[in-house]
Amino acid sequence: MKNLPAFRTPNIWTNVLSLFISLTFMIVWLPFIRSLFDGTSYAWGTNYFGLTIHGAGVTPSFIFLIFQMSLYATVIFGLYRMKNRKLYGGLLGIWWLNVFGNLLFDILKNGDTMFHGDTLNVHVSISTLVLPLASIALLLIIMVLGTEKEESFIPWTQKNRTLLYLFLGMLPILFLLLSTGTPSGTSDQIGVLLAIMQCFYIPYIFKPYGYKNVLETSFIK
Repeated sequence: MKNLPAFRTPNIWTNVLSLFISLTFMIVWLPFIRSLFDGTSYAWGTNYFGLTIHGAGVTPSFIFLIFQMSLYATVIFGLYRMKNRKLYGGLLGIWWLNVFGNLLFDILKNGDTMFHGDTLNVHVSISTLVLPLASIALLLIIMVLGTEKEESFIPWTQKNRTLLYLFLGMLPILFLLLSTGTPSGTSDQIGVLLAIMQCFYIPYIFKPYGYKNVLETSFIK
């Protein structure tokens, strides 16, 4: 982990973009972690550019979630820690198409797109939200890439390590909550809430800390 420096510093645009990434990360992290921890008792499904993909537990369709997780891992990690910014800009474009392009396609094809969360009994139409959110996300990508300052070199810190260890410590608790509880029961609902919280927690693991001291030291030199 010592060799995971950050090359960019946080600002208002990266902070808001990170929030958007976390919001969309939920639709991948929840089926991914629940397929692993719940097993066949958990069924998930999604429409992806006209294809219906679904599974229960770790089935061949789980490969789709692995690809999605790989994209999100790269996007979350690369926000501050990918040195090649042109490559990262391309990844952000893929992320936007993957999320909002797919949702817009679904609306154009079916006239509506729904979000279903059976455990928490959430069933809402998000069609009216997709276009403004897609526009804001695209604006954020443009602003993040357009306002980046000169390259920095900010080392992986003790705070990053602590946040990582705390996240790893959550996983056994999440496993117990999801694997031992009854479907849609109290422990299952608590597990889902914890998993949702993790979607917003994970980006903080890779955020640079102590960068002001690093930049001041570099400036003095």
